[in-house]
Amino acid sequence: MRGPWVPVLIVVLLLLLGYWTESMTFGAFAVFMAAWFWGGLAGLGAAAVAWLMYLGHGMSDRTMLLDALGLAFVAAGGHLLKRRADALALRQARIRGSLRAILHASKRVARFEDPDELLRRAPRFFEEGPARGACVLRVEGDEIRVESGDCRPEEWREPLLRASQGDEPLYLDGGGRGPYRFLVPMCDRYVLCVEPAGPLEEDERDLITAFANLVCLVRRRLQENREAEQFSRLMTALASSRSLSEASEKVIQLLLPVLGASSGLVVIFRGGRFEPLAMVGRVPAAERELLENGLPAGWGGVWRSYIQRRPLFIEDYGAFDLKVDSVYEAGVQSLAFLPVSGERRARIVLVIQDDKVRSWEDEEREFLVLVARGLGLMAEQFLTRERMNDLLQLEREVFDSPIELAYDRLLAYAVRLVPGGEAGSLLVRTPEDDFRYTASLGYEQEGLKKIRFSLEDVRDVWYGAGEEAWLRGEPRVFSAVEQDIAEVSYKTAPIEVIDQAGRVREIKANLCLPIVYQGEVLAVLNIESFSDPEAFDDESVEAARVFAQQAALLLHEQHYRNLLERAAHTDPLTGLPNRRAFDEEFAVMWQSAERYGYPLSVLVMDLSRFKEINDRYGHAAGDQVLVRVGRVLSEITRNGDRIFRWGGDEFAVLMPHTVLLGAVRAAERYARAIEQVCVETTCVGVNIGAAAFPEDTRDPAELIKLADARMYQAKRSGLVVEPRS
Repeated sequence: MRGPWVPVLIVVLLLLLGYWTESMTFGAFAVFMAAWFWGGLAGLGAAAVAWLMYLGHGMSDRTMLLDALGLAFVAAGGHLLKRRADALALRQARIRGSLRAILHASKRVARFEDPDELLRRAPRFFEEGPARGACVLRVEGDEIRVESGDCRPEEWREPLLRASQGDEPLYLDGGGRGPYRFLVPMCDRYVLCVEPAGPLEEDERDLITAFANLVCLVRRRLQENREAEQFSRLMTALASSRSLSEASEKVIQLLLPVLGASSGLVVIFRGGRFEPLAMVGRVPAAERELLENGLPAGWGGVWRSYIQRRPLFIEDYGAFDLKVDSVYEAGVQSLAFLPVSGERRARIVLVIQDDKVRSWEDEEREFLVLVARGLGLMAEQFLTRERMNDLLQLEREVFDSPIELAYDRLLAYAVRLVPGGEAGSLLVRTPEDDFRYTASLGYEQEGLKKIRFSLEDVRDVWYGAGEEAWLRGEPRVFSAVEQDIAEVSYKTAPIEVIDQAGRVREIKANLCLPIVYQGEVLAVLNIESFSDPEAFDDESVEAARVFAQQAALLLHEQHYRNLLERAAHTDPLTGLPNRRAFDEEFAVMWQSAERYGYPLSVLVMDLSRFKEINDRYGHAAGDQVLVRVGRVLSEITRNGDRIFRWGGDEFAVLMPHTVLLGAVRAAERYARAIEQVCVETTCVGVNIGAAAFPEDTRDPAELIKLADARMYQAKRSGLVVEPRS
């Protein structure tokens, strides 16, 4: 439409039409078109021509002046409209150029595979667009870092900080005079800064904002793809792990290169301390030693993560209120604590460490939380498997142990297997229907042995959850926040004993578990925490229930096995240990005496006139004599000495820490007591042989033979004891 001849013809035709018709209207149109096509000067020229053409038409001077002014105004209006139209066309052209450049950049953005490379290349996308320069900045607190591009943010620091703290872009135009800058907040504390050559139209700013959002979206997608790939590798590694420690180590090995961190570890809270499951990377020696000894409850960020059960990211460890000085001084500057497993408390915590101050990116935080959840799922499986293996091991150990040692092992496994446990005690029901301490962990067992509890005290006062729950074996939990545990304890036991031996004022939480077999409570298991009032949650209660089922069976079988063993080692007439028990105990005592160098003496006794009593008064009377002799010997025996019935009318005594002279004097005392046993007018006598290690011999078999031989020598010589004192 703006070819060189067409506008000329239009203006000429309008001028001629105005001349022929003597109408200023056509002249005004001609002036306007000239100004529109070629500008204000051309319009004024056309106005002059039109005015001259109309001079011969007999117009008055006033009319001619008004017409000239009207034509001049028409020319000026056309000129203004032309400038406006030209500016609009230029703006549209620039917007179209910007749109083409950003659309082209958007296509290039979609082809990236590395989210970090995308950020580095983002400023280059504006080289063909509406800006003379661009850069991507990272704002962390008051620190501004240029990630990519070329700019000097220190010149406009305050506006940049203001833009980074908000969600809306910030346009700076220098009061309309420049320099011009457009600041667009992006994801993860990044800011896109565009420096255009001139002012930016609103449409252009919208396009730049849309592009910045697109970069964030694509970057996020790329990060999610990377995280999905890494998570897939992680789960593959976990699936091939054979233990929780191995799985933890593999997780850290995969995380450290991804995060660029210096070290990592996974810890588990057991027995009131955090123990390491895995340590990988440049773990400082001081920290490694601290963890191998067990990090106490209440220490460090791992304790806060345990208590709050939420992730904790520390960018500057030096400013952290719970920092462990030895760890900080060893060079750890930044940490991330991620709860892995635990319902109310994070019993397993993943820790990532760096030896430099760093900021934890949002995507890093989200990825670490995802990894911790994945490890947590596997941890539950491993812990369940570990508990089952421990229960099987407990079964083997209990069956292979004497009854007292079996109680200790049962309690140790309970404290280990019930999450939150730090200490514990086992109360076993006696034939008298009361309860006594048979094992304790973390307490003074000698002091606790003195206490006996009635059924009512244990069931109604200490347990206190009702008889139905008691008979079902339901676990009961006390928390020091809700219950004064010491006051309840004082109602069942002497204060001075339970305070010192039982440490009741230190207990923060207690889990009480009746162990029931076929409707009868065989024992009561108490597990305590000294560090956390909320130590026992539903997971702890469920673990206690599972343990109680196995413990009930073990205690029942152990009880009857102990009865069988006692029967096999006990003389049914006198109730004394028999010859089999003598042989086993003598072997144990001999080993101890030989190892520690203390003396061991043996007495062998043979009753005299026993056959006469049997023949005169009958075997029933003879049996009563044997029972009375056994009772007499048991009543006067010294602490540590052991009385046995060898068989027939023979008895034996094992006397540890006793030299030969002491054994002879004890034998004389035993003889005087035995001689008081009579049936009517016939009293029994005794001949005793004594031998001692190491005075007489250093051979165990020879020691028994010597004592037996001296007994027969005493019988032949008419002596009571051989050798004589």
